[in-house]
Amino acid sequence: MDVHTIQIRREEVERELARLNERVSSLSTELEELIIAEKVLERLSGAKRNSSSSANERHAPQAAKKAKGKLPTVREMIKEALMDASQRNVEGLTPNEIRQYIKNVHGVEIKQQINTTASRMYHDLKEIGKNEEKGIFMIPVNKKPADDTTVESPSTGYLDNLLAKGREAVPGGGA
Repeated sequence: MDVHTIQIRREEVERELARLNERVSSLSTELEELIIAEKVLERLSGAKRNSSSSANERHAPQAAKKAKGKLPTVREMIKEALMDASQRNVEGLTPNEIRQYIKNVHGVEIKQQINTTASRMYHDLKEIGKNEEKGIFMIPVNKKPADDTTVESPSTGYLDNLLAKGREAVPGGGA
C-alpha cells in the first residue's frame, strides 16, 4: 500500500462522513418536528400526556451532537431555538422548551443556565423578547435588521434619540 492509496481512501471516508452528518442533521430536524406535532395532537385531542421528560428522553437523538466544530454558546443556542420556533409560527418558548430543543438538536443538557441566560438576554441585553403572562421568550417582533433602514423609515437608534432630547420644534426651524 502506498501513500496515494491511503489518501484516496481517506477522501472517500471524509465524503461518507459528510454525507452521514448531513443525514443525521436532516433526521434530527424531522424528529424535532414529529415531537412537536405529537405534542400538538395530544393537546388538541385532550389525550392524557406522558410525563414530558420521559417522553422527550425517549426521542432525544444522541447522534444529534455536533460531530465537528465547537458547540455554540448558550446564548447562540437560545437564539437558535427561538428562531426555529419563529419559523414554525410558534409564538415563543418556555425555558423548558428551549432546554429540550438544545438537548434534541445539540445533544447537550443545560439546566438552570437557560433561565438565567435567557433572562439576561431579555432584561439586560435586549436581544430577545418575553411575554411575561405566558412565561415565554421569543424573537422580538419589532426588531428590524439594519438593511431595512431607508430614507422613508430612518433609523431610530441611540444617537437619534440623544440628539432629539431636550429639543422642541419652533416655527422657522430654529432651536
